[in-house]
Amino acid sequence: MNRFLQACLCIFLFITSCEKNSEVQSENLQPTPASVGLNSELVLKLVNEKRSAGCNCGTTAMPPVAALKWNNLLAAAALAHSKDMDANNYFSHTSPDGRNAGDRITAAGYKWMAYGENIAAGQPTEQAVFDAWINSEGHCKNIMSAGFNELGAAKAGKYWTQEFGRQ
Repeated sequence: MNRFLQACLCIFLFITSCEKNSEVQSENLQPTPASVGLNSELVLKLVNEKRSAGCNCGTTAMPPVAALKWNNLLAAAALAHSKDMDANNYFSHTSPDGRNAGDRITAAGYKWMAYGENIAAGQPTEQAVFDAWINSEGHCKNIMSAGFNELGAAKAGKYWTQEFGRQ
């Protein structure tokens, strides 16, 4: 192969590689409802509306905070946990094998500096599970925390999981 063809091939491979990497990065920002078992756009909307308004979490006044962005890696961790709770019939932030939310988020490939997790069971809709979380002081504080800037959520069977993070 002559040098000209080798150079063209190298440029083509470089461009193809760059395009593929940019697709993977932007993919983590787009909600994918079919893959998470819920209407992710609605969950994100409900959370961000509350964050923009501020609220009381129990007796703690929580001021308005910046909106969260969707992250598919967090959604993958949420889906894995919801599926695990459904398959193994338990309800806990700690898996039967001892893994916690940080372990699950890391395993999904999310490089976190901070994380939080909300779980729920039995609510029939996104609005119902959001209402349950916002009316629970600890869950509400996760939703309203300025320490998080990304969110992923999922549902499997009757189990809901929200993962919050900051990279």
